Amino acid sequence: MGKTTLLMAAIAGVLLISGCQSYRDGKSRTVGEFTDDTAIQVRVKSKLVRAPDVNGARMNIEVKKGVVTLLGRVDSPEMKARAVEIAQSIKGVTSVEDRLRVKEKK
Repeated sequence: MGKTTLLMAAIAGVLLISGCQSYRDGKSRTVGEFTDDTAIQVRVKSKLVRAPDVNGARMNIEVKKGVVTLLGRVDSPEMKARAVEIAQSIKGVTSVEDRLRVKEKK
């Protein structure tokens, strides 16, 4: 199986496990919103991992209703800024919450 097939199977599995979500109070996501957020998360993570100037493999990405939250530690302020820039470039991202921390130099 190719990587794309495995990725799509994983997303389908998550959707089946999560069940239908309602949108009553503005806090829950619909199935469509959940699916969109999952796709955004995969695109952001993939682009961060492939970027040679960002150590994206060590970052956590959360997405809720198009708002991306970047979490983790980075080596430099430049890496932090680049990660935010990459996340903002992804279609469907409405905003980016930067919770990345720059590692202290010893």
